[in-house]
Amino acid sequence: MTHTIRTHPSLAEALDAHYRTDDLKKLAALVCFEIPEKKPERIKAVVTALFKEPKAIFARLSPLAQLAVSEAVHTWGGRFERRMFMARYAASPWAEAKKGSRQGTGDLLSLFIIGGRIPADLLQTLRDFVPAPLEDQIRYAETGPGEECQVRETAQAALANAAMILAQVAGKKVRVSAKTGRATAATVKMIGELLSGGDWYNDDEIGPMQAFAWPLLLQGGGLARSDGGSLALTPAGLKALKKDLAGGIKAAWKKWEKTALIDEFSRVTAIKGQQSGGGRTMTSPAKRRPMLNMLLEDLQPGRWISVDELARLILSRDGYSFSMVNYEWKLYLFDPQYGYLDYYDTWPLLQFRYLLVYLFEYCATLGLLDVAYTKPHRALDDFRKCWGSDELEFLSHCDGLRYIRINDLGAYVLGHTESFLAEKDTTMLYTFDGRDILSTGGGEIPPGQILFLDRIARRREIDRWRLSASSLMSAMGGAESLAEIRATLAASSPTGLNPEIELLFREVEERSTAFVEVGRTSLIACSPEMRKQVLTDKKISRLCLPAGDRYLVCIPGKEKQLADALAALGYSVAVSPE
Repeated sequence: MTHTIRTHPSLAEALDAHYRTDDLKKLAALVCFEIPEKKPERIKAVVTALFKEPKAIFARLSPLAQLAVSEAVHTWGGRFERRMFMARYAASPWAEAKKGSRQGTGDLLSLFIIGGRIPADLLQTLRDFVPAPLEDQIRYAETGPGEECQVRETAQAALANAAMILAQVAGKKVRVSAKTGRATAATVKMIGELLSGGDWYNDDEIGPMQAFAWPLLLQGGGLARSDGGSLALTPAGLKALKKDLAGGIKAAWKKWEKTALIDEFSRVTAIKGQQSGGGRTMTSPAKRRPMLNMLLEDLQPGRWISVDELARLILSRDGYSFSMVNYEWKLYLFDPQYGYLDYYDTWPLLQFRYLLVYLFEYCATLGLLDVAYTKPHRALDDFRKCWGSDELEFLSHCDGLRYIRINDLGAYVLGHTESFLAEKDTTMLYTFDGRDILSTGGGEIPPGQILFLDRIARRREIDRWRLSASSLMSAMGGAESLAEIRATLAASSPTGLNPEIELLFREVEERSTAFVEVGRTSLIACSPEMRKQVLTDKKISRLCLPAGDRYLVCIPGKEKQLADALAALGYSVAVSPE
């Protein structure tokens, strides 16, 4: 739990507030020639000695203790951040100080950092001469992931998956809960079967990850919206599907940072009580994501880094740190009577697990990160001391993540590069045999390409599709335009469209414009006599047309003029009770 550390304005006040008379006797012995008997005199003697020779006394500190003072002075605004210091230096300056007690410097650090802070007047003095610490360096995994890890490069698969699921959305095949936005079980299963390269795991105990995340990413990223129990494409989603998948992913990632659609940590279902406190137990994920995005933006693309190093960076630098809960004592494992987490160090259970889920289930699914991972079962044991953890194989389904690497797509999305050039094998080349389309790219056809061809043509063989007027007309009734279909096929063929297909497109264009709806109109029933009178009237006949023996059809936009003309003859248009 978070506790406020008081800043004392003076060294004298801090010594008086935190140390007893016997403590001050030991401290005074480190810096004074004589030790007064009473507490006020001892405090005065220590203050006088320390401010008289601050440089000399600072120089007597152990190297690690000097670093502790240096970090507190220049990095943490006078505070001493124990967890951050341990993350950066992997040692405690207090333990080091005790080692030096035989030389009379054992507790010397306690004169500088008192109650977790440097007193304000001493801090001002120390700023004049204490050197700033060296900048912390990011420690990349130069040898890469170990052989025990499965490595997945994600950029090209993510582009294919984005095309696939956007096409499914365009076909109204992605069903979601109107309340939560989460995809139905049947939809998650369908997406999982279509994923390029498959989901991260094929394990029912772990469950779907990419297939679960994609519908949420589309909604939170502004590429799709809920529409009567299924998803529909937004203009941004339609643009991404037809023209710019990488740009769509980049736009979605920016919007995801602020989405309230889901707290990624809610996927750590072993930790209960997240929705207690009227939904205020957990902090807003919109306040956590910017910290992790800032960390990702600071990483060098193309270099592997372990998740342990990422955790160390978050712990050792203020700019990356974030809080997870408002009421830590409301979280528990299994039984709310015994398993509360606030009895334990919760950082690895909360912040670290959030980091893993955020990176693995969301960043890597979108194709920003290549990942190296093992199965989560028994991958981490940092929760084993928690009551109720005996039966758990893992705390989070993402516990197996070990390393990440910013790839080319991630470099583009995170702002390291200004453009993204997809690899050539993601674009299938076409040739034409009559009205048949044949793939010539070789190898596996990307799912996005298959879905495009399935929308515009009928599949005859594994690599052959037949274009027809009916298939093109059907595609035009969906999310495609005839001009864009033609342009896509022409741009993807080294020889261009053949005469038969050019003729087909002209025929379909003529058919699609032969009948044009120009507006809605009114059908008016009347007697044959009145119909004849209206149609022979020079003024009124210009406002309507005959329809059968007993009807008139008002020309669109002329409704009021027709009603006024009939009123001038002494008639009104009654409204049918049906």
